[in-house]
Amino acid sequence: MKVIVQVCMLLALGTITYSTSSTWGVQNATDYLLINKKVTYPAVGNVVQTFYFDIPESYQSNNKVISAIYLRDQFQNSSGPINTLLTGGPGWTYASIQMRTQAGFGLNVTFAVYGR
Repeated sequence: MKVIVQVCMLLALGTITYSTSSTWGVQNATDYLLINKKVTYPAVGNVVQTFYFDIPESYQSNNKVISAIYLRDQFQNSSGPINTLLTGGPGWTYASIQMRTQAGFGLNVTFAVYGR
């Protein structure tokens, strides 16, 4: 029985690790769109690239509380990045997200940030 639980946990971890679209938080009816931005970078052969996205962006201010962050992979073959929320996020006025591409793939994601 323990083996089955361990295998299920391993498969769940693998699914989370290789997810290409990410969601943090939940959008409510009272929230409105703070940021809607498409980010693309070209591929570099056999290289894993790391990109960071900060809310608010450099030299900007934000006094709105973030309620949801959606990162949508625009590639149709699930070759998008592995996304990690480093700091902040829902409930805060800032967030820092790390995106690591797969080797030899570029970046093509759309950010949607909701808040109030």
